[in-house]
Amino acid sequence: MTNHVLLIHGWSASDKSMAKVGELLAAHGYQTQDVFLGGYPSMDDDVRIEDSGRRLHVVIAEMQAAGTLPASFHVVVHSTGALVARWWMAEYFPDGGAPVANFLMLAPANFGSPLATIGRSTLGRLTKGFTNGFQTGTNFLNALELASKFQETLTLRDRLSEDGATNSPFSEDGTRPFVIVGADPIFGTGVLGEKAWDGTVRISTANIDPRGVTVDFTRGSILEPEFRAWTRRGPEDTPFAVIPDRSHLTILKPAAKESASRDMIVSERLAKLILQALATQSAAAYRAVAEDWAEVCLETRKLAQDGEVADALRKRILGRESADGSRFREFYQIVVEAVDDSGLPVDDFSIWLTAPKKAKETQFKAGNNVTQIEIDAQLSLIQDRHVNTCDKNRLSLHVDRRELLANFLRDRIPPSYEASLAAGITAASPGKRVGYFDIDGKEHSALIRLRALEPGDEEKGKRFLHRYTTHFIRVILPRVTSDDVFTVRKLR
Repeated sequence: MTNHVLLIHGWSASDKSMAKVGELLAAHGYQTQDVFLGGYPSMDDDVRIEDSGRRLHVVIAEMQAAGTLPASFHVVVHSTGALVARWWMAEYFPDGGAPVANFLMLAPANFGSPLATIGRSTLGRLTKGFTNGFQTGTNFLNALELASKFQETLTLRDRLSEDGATNSPFSEDGTRPFVIVGADPIFGTGVLGEKAWDGTVRISTANIDPRGVTVDFTRGSILEPEFRAWTRRGPEDTPFAVIPDRSHLTILKPAAKESASRDMIVSERLAKLILQALATQSAAAYRAVAEDWAEVCLETRKLAQDGEVADALRKRILGRESADGSRFREFYQIVVEAVDDSGLPVDDFSIWLTAPKKAKETQFKAGNNVTQIEIDAQLSLIQDRHVNTCDKNRLSLHVDRRELLANFLRDRIPPSYEASLAAGITAASPGKRVGYFDIDGKEHSALIRLRALEPGDEEKGKRFLHRYTTHFIRVILPRVTSDDVFTVRKLR
């Protein structure tokens, strides 16, 4: 079993930010000189994640040739470092065989961060730019932005496929991925109104077990489109732990004294989880870790509940039973990409949450009036809606799972509607001769089923949404042209 570890930091940080993790490892049999710190200029505007990944490949080869890094080693990353390491493995080891035994991600930005667009703003340049020529790493931040194309492209190389392929850099017997993320926001970030995050990344965007589907309205009908689920690459279930006492910064300080909890079991847990991940040596042990960490997530989820049991748990872990439990709620991230059937992006589209009617309909109409269901969904379920600044045909929704299942589907759906969450989608015609669905001058709407209260037909999307997960939905809209786009006349 290797005792060599490569540590890779995140955006705007330095390799020194990983020092406390290195100290923990050194104290448990990993020799200090064997804990290698990997650095890269993440705040230079011209540098891309792909550039850092290529350079990582060269550096590792040089270290192995020099004998300072063995044939097999572990990798521990923080935040954006996960994207660098994942790209490196997907690029050079797409079928497995990477020299990495265990790949531990601490608060990884696997599927973006709401702070990425703030980093590009004037405030970002003022607060970060004084020491770096007013650069903030534009290309890194583009990749980190919510709903970025980079995240989906990378995911379709290492965790999902649209064509049924299952090869991956990751496997239970090869390079084994792990994720640990905190639910304690960085002090001061509460003003952003986020829930279920660590002050930088959302819990649902850290999880590396995404789901994907292509919803094709050129096949099926406007209410029942073809629903093609994407295939999982690599392990089906990655060990994933949500801990309540660590922020995006303190997750790099495993010592118990850095915990936001005074409960000994909780405050010492981070260090134990890190060591447990790196000690994993087999597929069976890997699956056992996944089960152990699922129990950790279950305890954290209980902090969001109501009642005496939850009050007592919050008092034990947080020191006060009246503590706000909403920050421990489970959320979904939904990333929607709209394209037409020729592959062109559909930038001017709208999507909203609703519920389907029980009565059979031949057409789903957006109507001029917003329904009460849609108002309730907008106000209670959607914490954030973000249109990607680089690709306007891509957007993300951050949806409150607990509110959906505990209240919305149970109490706010009229009897004439299904107790099921769906998304309505409509797109504005790009011109008078080209439209979507039809060219009659109307904006036709379509329906995408997402999550039923009770178990249903998985193929129709009724159980598509999973807790703590990012969901990719590629919507294909039929592009319709008028007859006079091209005509044939007889010669006179």
